[in-house]
Amino acid sequence: MAKYWIIATAVAAVLSFVPWAIYLAGLGKLTQAISNSSVSEALKQTVFMLEWYTVSAQFINLVLILIACIVRGLQRTHSMFIMFLAVNSALLIVRATSRIVDINLIDEDPENAALYLDVPNVRGDPLKYLRAEACGQVASATMNFLLAILVGLAGTAQAESAEYNGAKNVA
Repeated sequence: MAKYWIIATAVAAVLSFVPWAIYLAGLGKLTQAISNSSVSEALKQTVFMLEWYTVSAQFINLVLILIACIVRGLQRTHSMFIMFLAVNSALLIVRATSRIVDINLIDEDPENAALYLDVPNVRGDPLKYLRAEACGQVASATMNFLLAILVGLAGTAQAESAEYNGAKNVA
C-alpha cells in the first residue's frame, strides 16, 4: 500500500509544477514591468524579493519531494516536507491576498498602478501579470495542501516486507 501512496505523491508533485510555472511567469513579467529590465532596480523592491523567495522555495521543495519519492525516502523526511509546505503555503497566501487587493485597486484606478504596487514606475499594464501571479499563488497553495496530505500518508504508510511474504512491519 505504501508504494501507491508514494506514486500518488510523486504524481501530485509533478502536477504542482503547473501552478508554479504560472506563478513564475506572472512574477517574472511583473518584475520586468516594474524594473525596466534592471537587476539593481529589481533588487530594491523588497516585496518582490520575498515573492522570488517563495517561488524558488516552491521549486526546491517540489524537486526534493520528487527525489524522496524516487529513492523511497519519504518515511524519514515526511515531517520536514510537511512543515516546509506549510510555511511556504502561509507565505503564498499572505502574498496572494495582497496581490488580490492590488488587482482590485488597479482595476478601479489604472493610472495609479505604481502607487498601489509601491514602486517608482510601471511599464505597460501590470494587471494581467498580477492576475497570473495571484492565480499561480492560490493554485500553488492549494496544491501544497494536497501534497502535505499525500506526503503524510506516503511517509507514514507501513511498507510491506519481502522477508515475511508480504507481512506488515511492526515496530
